[in-house]
Amino acid sequence: MTHERDINEILSRVEPWPEADRVALAYQILRKMRIAPLQPAPRDTFSRALGVAAGNSPPPDDETVDRWIQEHRDEKYG
Repeated sequence: MTHERDINEILSRVEPWPEADRVALAYQILRKMRIAPLQPAPRDTFSRALGVAAGNSPPPDDETVDRWIQEHRDEKYG
C-alpha cells in the first residue's frame, strides 16, 4: 500500500473521536468514491461471448437432446 503511513496517521487521529463521527467520516469517504467515474465496460463483449460459445459442429436437434435427457435420467434413477 503506497499510502500506508498516511492511513495509519489518519486512523490514529480519528480513533479518539466518538463512534458516530467516525461512521460519518467513513460515509463521506464512500460517498465521494461513488461520485468518481467508473471505467467504461469493455467493447464488443457480446460478440466475444458468442465466439466462446460457438462450436465446430451444428447444434443438436430436439430429438437428440431428448435422448440425452432420457439417458441421463436412466443413469440417475435406473
